[in-house]
Amino acid sequence: MAKRYLETIKSEEALRRILDQVKPIQDEEYLPTHLCKDRVTTRPIFAKYSNPPFVCSAMDGYATSFVKTLEADLTNPLGLSLNSDAFAVNTGDPLPKGTDSVIMIEEVERADKRIIIRKPAYLWQHVRMIGEDIVEGDMLLPANQKIRTLDMGMLLSAGITHMHVRRKPTAFIIPTGKELIDIYQEPSQGTEPKGLIDFNSYLLVNVAEEIGFSGYRSKIVIDKDDLSNIVNDASHEYDVIVVNAGSSAGSEDFTEAVIGELGTVIFHGVSMMPGKPTIFGTVHGKPVFGIPGYPVSAVTSFKKFIEPLYEHLMMAPLVREHIQCIMPYKIPSRIGIEEILRVNLMKKGTKYYAFPLPRGASVFSSLARADGLITIPENIEGYEEDEEITCELLRSKDDIRNSTHIIGSHDLSLEILRDMMKRKFPDKDLISTHVGSLSGIMAFQKGITDLCTTHVLDEYEKVYNIPVLKKYIPDRPWLLVHIARRTQGLLVHRDNPKAIAGISDIARADVTFVNRQVGSGTRILFDLLLKEKGIDRDSIRGYDREESSHTAVAVLVREAVADTGVAINAVARIFSLGFIPLAEEDYDLLVTKEFAEDERFKCLLDLIRSEEFKDRLREVGGYNTDDTGKVKYVNG
Repeated sequence: MAKRYLETIKSEEALRRILDQVKPIQDEEYLPTHLCKDRVTTRPIFAKYSNPPFVCSAMDGYATSFVKTLEADLTNPLGLSLNSDAFAVNTGDPLPKGTDSVIMIEEVERADKRIIIRKPAYLWQHVRMIGEDIVEGDMLLPANQKIRTLDMGMLLSAGITHMHVRRKPTAFIIPTGKELIDIYQEPSQGTEPKGLIDFNSYLLVNVAEEIGFSGYRSKIVIDKDDLSNIVNDASHEYDVIVVNAGSSAGSEDFTEAVIGELGTVIFHGVSMMPGKPTIFGTVHGKPVFGIPGYPVSAVTSFKKFIEPLYEHLMMAPLVREHIQCIMPYKIPSRIGIEEILRVNLMKKGTKYYAFPLPRGASVFSSLARADGLITIPENIEGYEEDEEITCELLRSKDDIRNSTHIIGSHDLSLEILRDMMKRKFPDKDLISTHVGSLSGIMAFQKGITDLCTTHVLDEYEKVYNIPVLKKYIPDRPWLLVHIARRTQGLLVHRDNPKAIAGISDIARADVTFVNRQVGSGTRILFDLLLKEKGIDRDSIRGYDREESSHTAVAVLVREAVADTGVAINAVARIFSLGFIPLAEEDYDLLVTKEFAEDERFKCLLDLIRSEEFKDRLREVGGYNTDDTGKVKYVNG
C-alpha cells in the first residue's frame, strides 16, 4: 500500500506552526563594527562621539571672523592678512581659534601675504557645526535592528568600534539517497558519473548563506540508521537542520520516520506546488525540515519556510522593493542635477507618504536611517506637494507598515519608547520625524499623520497644547495623551564662565546663543519669555542659529560653540551641563480616535503606561511621570 501524507495544510498555517515551535536566538557576540554587516543588534547603540567632533570647515578656503569682513563690497575690496585675519583651511579642518566663517578659495584674490575679498562673509558661513551629522548620545540603532553597510559607516563615524550582535544562526544540510554521488569525491577520469550528482546540498548551503545563515553540509546519507544518527548529533550543534530528499511518500523516504522517532512531526504535506511533500518537526527543540529532492521544489520550500524562520530567529526582517508614495511637502531641487533624496516612509490608509531626511552630502546618518531613496531627475526643479513618485525601498513594506510614525516635537522619551518597542514587539518599530510641534500639528490637520508630539504653550490661557489643538483641529476627533511633564531651561557650561543667571543675560553683548527651529514648542516658549521680559530678539547673538533637537543644543554649549541655549533638563544631566530652569511644560501625544483603535497604538500606549517607561524617564532625570499615560482631553 502506498504511503500517504499525514495531512496537507496551507502554507500560511505551515509557517505559523513552524514559528510557534521555535524561539528567537538570545545568544550574543561582541564583534568589531566592521565585521557586523547583516548581523542584528541585541542592545541599543548610542553615539560615542559627535560627528563632526569639532567645528570645521565645509569648504577649501580661508577661515576668518565674519565681523572683519563686513566692510567688503564690489566697490570697496577688503584685504585680510594671512595668519592673523585669515587662515588657509581645507575641507574638514578645525576652525582656527577666533574664526567663525569660511570664505571659499574661489572667492578670494591672493596678494602677497593677504587675501582680497569683495563681499562680506556671514556668521558660520561654510562651517560645519559640532554634531551636524550625529550628536553624541543619539541612539543610532535600536535593539533587534539588522545592520547594513550604510549603518556601519554611521556607527564608525560616531566612534562605535565594537558592538553586541545576535549570534549568527547555523543551518545544516543533509543530502540523502543511495542514487546520489558527490562530484568532488568521484574520480575525474572523463567517464560519466555512476549516479545522480548531488548539487542540491551545495546549492542549499549557498541559499542559506545568502539568507544570512552559516551554512554547513553533511556527507551523503543512504540509510535510515545513518540519517537518524546524523540528525540526532546535528540537533545538539546546529540551529536548523534540513534533510534534502526523503520527504515524499515513497518506500525509501524515511525522513518522517526519523523525525518522529527522535522528536515530533508537526506536519507533513503543504498545499502548494512545487513543494508539497515538505515535512517539519522538532528534535531536542531544534527545527528539522524534510524538503523535496527536485531542485525547484527544494529551493521553493527553502525560501518559503526557512527564510522567514531566519527572520524569526534573528528578530529582524529581510528587505527590498519599490513603491509609489506621496510627497507631503514641496521639495525644490536644482535643475540640471539628479538628486537622490533619503526619506522616511509612513503608511496612512492605502497611501505611503515620504518625509525627506537631511539632504546635505555630509549628513551620512540620514542615509543609514532612511526607509527609501527617491530620485529627482535632472530635468525637473523638484516635486510638488502631494505629487506621487516612485521610491526604492531600503526596508521592507512589512517593516514600514508595522512601524508607528510620530511627527512633531523631539524628546529623549521617544528614543526610550523606540528601544522598548523593538524589544517587546520585534516586528514593530517607532519612527519619529522631528519637525517641531507646529509643523507636526499642521501635518496632523492635513491628515498626513495619526500621531503628533507637541508642547505648545498658549500665550493667553497659559495652558499647554489643548487651546492650540482646539483652534487648529476643531472638528476632527482626537485624543491627547500625556507623556511626561518636563523642565525647560537654559543650558550653560558646567562652570558657567559667563555667570548667566537668567533669560535677561542672553541679551548681553558677551553672550552667544543657539536657538531651536521655528515652529518647535521650545522656540515658541522662548519667544514668549522674551516678549514677557521685553527683550529684543535682534539683541541676541545667535538667535538665528537653529538646531532641531535638544541634544544638538547641548553639544554646542558643552563644546563652547555657544554660551547658552534652551533645552530640557534631561540633556543637561546627560551632558554634565549647568541648568537654569525657565518653565515646566507638558509633553503630550496627539492621536486620531481612529488610530487609537489600531493595534500599533495600543502597543505604544501600553509601553507609555508601563512602570519600566516611567522608571527609565526618572533614571534619565528631569521628568515628572505622575500623569504619564493619562488621557488629558478628548475632542469630538
